[in-house]
Amino acid sequence: MTTLLLLGCGHSGNEFTIEGEFAGMKNGELFIFPPTDLNATIDTLKIKDGRFEYSGETYDTIPYIILFPNAVEQVVFVAPGKTVSYSAATNDLKNYKVEGTDENELMTEFREKVQEVKETEVPALARQFILDHPESVVSLYIFGRYFVQNDHPDYKTTAELVKLLRTYHPTSLQLFVTEEMIKNAGSIVEGGKLKNVELTTYRKDKRKLWSNKDDDRYSLVFFWASWQRNSYDLLFRIRNLQRDYSDKVRFVGISLDNQIYRWEDLTRRDSLIIEHYCDGLSWSSPVVSDLSVEYLPLYLIVDKGHKIIFKTDDLEKMTDKIKKL
Repeated sequence: MTTLLLLGCGHSGNEFTIEGEFAGMKNGELFIFPPTDLNATIDTLKIKDGRFEYSGETYDTIPYIILFPNAVEQVVFVAPGKTVSYSAATNDLKNYKVEGTDENELMTEFREKVQEVKETEVPALARQFILDHPESVVSLYIFGRYFVQNDHPDYKTTAELVKLLRTYHPTSLQLFVTEEMIKNAGSIVEGGKLKNVELTTYRKDKRKLWSNKDDDRYSLVFFWASWQRNSYDLLFRIRNLQRDYSDKVRFVGISLDNQIYRWEDLTRRDSLIIEHYCDGLSWSSPVVSDLSVEYLPLYLIVDKGHKIIFKTDDLEKMTDKIKKL
C-alpha cells in the first residue's frame, strides 16, 4: 500500500508547516487553499522526489483543503506554531489520517464513522458531532460542509445548529449570514417582485441585477453551484436555451460556489452569452439571504417588470416554460 506521510516538528509564533513524503509519486503537483479565507489564492504543492513542504502563518486554528488532480479533497486543520502528521494511501485517498492536533483527531474520527454508513445517514452523524463538540472549529467546518453546502437545506436542523454554534463562535460570519437566510426563507413566491440585489462579477466588480432599464426581455435567473450534482448537465442545457432564445430571454446565473476557481473553470466559456455571478460565499452570501434562496437548483423566470412569473427546481419544467413564452 502506497502512503503519503507528513511528519512534523514544533514551531513558534503563528507559523505552521506541512512536510510530506509522497510514496508512489516521484514528481507532481497538488493544490492547497484555506476554504474559509475568501481572499486566499490556491497554492501549488510541488512534489519532488516524493517529498513536499508547505508553510504559512495563521492566527487561529483553520482548515486547509488539499486538492488532488482527480478532484478528491482532503481537509487538514493547521494551528499557530504547529506541524501535523498526515498519512494516506494514494490508491485509497478517502482513508487518510491526520495527527498532531485535537482538531485533526476529531475530524479523523468523524470521517471514519461517515465511511461506515449510508449517505442518507450522514446528516444525522454530522448533527450529533456538532452537538457533542460545539466549541470545536471542526464543527464549523462540518456545519458548512453538510448543512450549508446542501442542495436542499434542512432549515429546522440548520437553525438549531446555528443557535448552538453562535454561542461558541459569536464572530463567525458564516453563522451570522446563515441565520439571516433562515429568517427570510420562503419569501420568493410567484407573483412577487425580485429584488434588485448587488452581484459580484468575474473581475470582482459589483453590479445590480437590474442595471439595464432598457432591457425588455424576460429573465431566467438561476441559482446553482459546481459542487451540486448534475451541474455540468445544467449548464449544458442552459447554454442550448440561450442559443435559441437569447433575443427573448436574458440568462443570469448566480453561483453558490465557495471555491471560485471551479466556478471560473465551468463558466469561462459563457462570459459573452450568459451573465454569471459569484461572490464565493456559498449559502452565506448576502444574495442568498436577500433573495431568500432555499435550495439548489432554483430557476426563476421574471418578466420585464421584475415580477416572478415562474419558480421551480425542475430543469425540464423550466425549459418547457421558456419555450412556451
